[in-house]
Amino acid sequence: MISNPRYCPQCGTALEMRKDGERVRPVCPACDFVFYLNPIVAAGALVERDGRVALVRRGVEPGRGLWGLPAGYVEADESPEEAAIRETWEEAHLCVEIDSLLDAYSYGSERDRGVLLIYAAHTVSGELQAGDDAVDAAWFGPDELPEIAFRTHREVLGQWRQARAMIYRRATLAEAEVVAMLSEAYLFEPGGEYSTYASDPCKELFVAVDNGQVVGFSSVGLTAQKRTAQVYQVFVHPRYRRWGIGTQLIRTCLEFSKKMGVLAVLVEVPVSNAGWTVYLKAGFRVSGFTTDYYAAQSDMPETAFLLTCDLDRAS
Repeated sequence: MISNPRYCPQCGTALEMRKDGERVRPVCPACDFVFYLNPIVAAGALVERDGRVALVRRGVEPGRGLWGLPAGYVEADESPEEAAIRETWEEAHLCVEIDSLLDAYSYGSERDRGVLLIYAAHTVSGELQAGDDAVDAAWFGPDELPEIAFRTHREVLGQWRQARAMIYRRATLAEAEVVAMLSEAYLFEPGGEYSTYASDPCKELFVAVDNGQVVGFSSVGLTAQKRTAQVYQVFVHPRYRRWGIGTQLIRTCLEFSKKMGVLAVLVEVPVSNAGWTVYLKAGFRVSGFTTDYYAAQSDMPETAFLLTCDLDRAS
């Protein structure tokens, strides 16, 4: 429980409880300093390798003996990203780089509130082992998760496990109709003839399916010479974003292209779309720019990245 401060940090005068807007806060009667009781910010990292996540077993309370993600409080002289990197090194002996913010979670109750920021990260160096206040560390698959100490960590790992249980496959005709409805509903590329993919051997439509529900799709087609292929679309339902589903849909397109004997896969992504970084994670490189890119439902050209994945070099 966070208690109210008694004295002003600026002049030392005893603070008084006064109404400040819609809230009652500690206020200094001498210098009018308002003491805001802000939530504590913590940060942690979800580090994945070969489909398994790094967890540490706590050696102290709360949650002693249980498992969790490497995480801890953000210091005053560091950013949340820096804190996540530091905590991962201190608790798991892994040197990591941040990929993206996965989500923000609230914890605590009443006046003891906090915010936990969890980042997706990848290992740069180090071997997983317990450090700091941890007594053990190990890699766990989606179906191997141990007892987790904190509700917020359970939520993170639950979302991670759900994303890893996703099924990726060629779309059926019925699923192509669902893709068209998703495209219309989210103004992605409305009016697309997705059912035509089923009858064209040089094109393929893939879907990401969660418990029988289509939550994302991607499409790819061979160019005229069949030496290269182009990714046309990658879409993930907003509720399922940030968990690597888009990256897997892209990789599914790459696998199809490799089986078809393609040497390189191309894609155009407008520079205003931050999603182009997902292609970099999937193995693409920036190979040029174009000013003739036209987004769906737009008559105005915009600048786009030309991205290429060389399949003869891809692992």
